[in-house]
Amino acid sequence: MEKSLIYQDKNVKKYLVKFDKEEIDKLENRIAKYINSNYTFEGFRKGKVPKDIVKLRLGNEFQEMLLEEAEHELEHKISEEEKILFPIIIESSSIDNDIIEFEIILHTYPNIISTNFEDMVVKVPDSKGIVEEYINQRLNELLESNVILEPKNGPIEYGDFVRLEYYVIDSQGNIIEEKNELEVVVREQDPRPLIKALIGKSNGDEFEVEIPQNETENEENKETLITKAKVVQIYSRKMPELNDNFVKELNIEVETLSDLKEKIRKEGEEAVKDWQEQFIINYILSEIPNYVEIEISPETLNYYVESSINDLKTKGNYESQLEKFNNDENKLIEDIKNSALKWIKEIIVIENIANENNITVTEEELNQAIKNFGSMYGLSYARALEIVNSNHQILEELAWNELRIKVAKFIKEMVKIEEIEDTEKSNEDKEADELINQDQENQISEETNEQNMKDSTQE
Repeated sequence: MEKSLIYQDKNVKKYLVKFDKEEIDKLENRIAKYINSNYTFEGFRKGKVPKDIVKLRLGNEFQEMLLEEAEHELEHKISEEEKILFPIIIESSSIDNDIIEFEIILHTYPNIISTNFEDMVVKVPDSKGIVEEYINQRLNELLESNVILEPKNGPIEYGDFVRLEYYVIDSQGNIIEEKNELEVVVREQDPRPLIKALIGKSNGDEFEVEIPQNETENEENKETLITKAKVVQIYSRKMPELNDNFVKELNIEVETLSDLKEKIRKEGEEAVKDWQEQFIINYILSEIPNYVEIEISPETLNYYVESSINDLKTKGNYESQLEKFNNDENKLIEDIKNSALKWIKEIIVIENIANENNITVTEEELNQAIKNFGSMYGLSYARALEIVNSNHQILEELAWNELRIKVAKFIKEMVKIEEIEDTEKSNEDKEADELINQDQENQISEETNEQNMKDSTQE
C-alpha cells in the first residue's frame, strides 16, 4: 500500500492511498476463497470455482466487494501507522487499470507543544480539623446508637422517638397503601410533612396529612393523596454519658474513653489520608487540559462539533440541549468545542506520559477493577468477568480508567500540594461526613468482595 501526503494542516492529513496489482490480486484471492467456501456455482464443484469465473459471474458486485476488502485493509494498516482520533474519512475511491485509489482524511493525535504541571497547585483542607470533627461525629454516632428510650406521656417534641401506624388513601377514600408501621426520631431539620405534623401530638392521637404532589405532574390529572396516621407510642431519648463506663459497655477492644478517642483518631487519620489522595488524583485529572498546549487544527474541532450536533439531532436531543444555552447555537457550539479540546488533551497527554514512562495497567490491577465493577452492581467476580469479557468496550473503559489514575499519580509528583485551613466549620462537618460515609462504604465493599470471591469459587 502506497501512501502519499496531499496536504496537512497540523494534525489533519489528507492522503492518496494506492493498492497495486500484486496487492489487488491478494485481495481478490481472499474474496474468491470466501465465495468458494460459502456459495456454489452451477457446473462447478463447491470450492473449485476459478477466481476469474467468480469475477465474471459476480460482475459489479465483485468490484464492490473488492473495494470493501481494500477499505478493511486500509483501515488495518492505517491503525498500525497512525494514532487517530476519529474513524478514517474516505473522500473518494476508484478502481482503474489494476490500481485501487483512495483519498482519505485523518484526524491524527495533535502534537504536544508543552506541559506545565509544575505550575499546578492542589489545595486540600487541613487534615487536623477534619480528623477532630471525624472523632466528634463518630462519638456522637456511638451515643446515638446506644440511646436510652423511656416511654413518654406528654406531647411530642423535637428529639423524641415515635412509633406510629399509617396508611394512604385517595380523595375517594380508597386505600392506596396498606397499614404500615414507622419508627422515627423527630428532628427539626426533617422536611417531611408527616414528621412536622407529629409535633404536639400525644399517644393515641390520630391525624391526617395531605401528600404533596410532584410539580411536574399534569395539574388536571393530579390526584390528592392523604396519609392517615396514629401515634402508637412516644419515647423520650436519653443520651448515655460519654465516659469510661460507657466505653466498657460497648464490648469493643478498648475500655477507656481516651483509648477509644485514640482508636477513632487513627481511623480518621487513615481515612483523611485516603480521602486526600483521592481528592488530589481527581483534581489533577480534572485540571490536566488546563496545563497542556497542543497543536490542533480547527478542522478537527469543527468535525467533532458537526458530528456531535448530527448525533443530537438523530437521537432527538438537539432542541433540549439547545435550551440549556438559551437557544443560542453559537454557545452550544462553543461548549462542544471546549469539551472536545479537553477530551483530546486528556487522551494524548495520558497516553504520551504512559508510553514515555512505561506506565501500564497490570493484570492484577485490571482484575481488581473488574471486582470493583462487579461490587458496584452487586455481581460476583465470576459474573462480572463474564460480562467484561463479552463486552470489549467495558474492558477498555476499565483499563483506561486505571491508566488515568496511574498517570495522575505520576503527575502528582510534579505538582504543588498545599494544606489550607478551613475557616468554615460547616465544610469540616461535610468533609468528615464524607469520610465516615466513605469508611462505611469501604467496609461494605470489603465484605461484598469477600462474598463475591466465595460466590466465584462456588461457581
